[in-house]
Amino acid sequence: MSTEDTWSLSEIQKTQLEDPDIRPILEKKLKSANRPSGQEIAQENSARKRYWVLWNSLHLKDGLLYRKWESNDGNSCRWQICFLIKHRECRVIRLFPRVKI
Repeated sequence: MSTEDTWSLSEIQKTQLEDPDIRPILEKKLKSANRPSGQEIAQENSARKRYWVLWNSLHLKDGLLYRKWESNDGNSCRWQICFLIKHRECRVIRLFPRVKI
């Protein structure tokens, strides 16, 4: 898959749900806005722990998990779709038209 491929929202959602690291975080976000305790996450793998650290910058929109990246001065932000294990080589997924959050 190239960075020029276009995916539908449903294809991205399906792929996120199939990802063994993203799915548990997505499910926890759906259940509660509160970050799980350190004890709850202690036995998880390093990828899931990383998502736990990023909890406050992770947001759900249309069933997709996004990371909100803010500039140091707080004047701008970007929304990034969480990376997918099966498609790590894809750094950018171009959507039609751009997904608005």
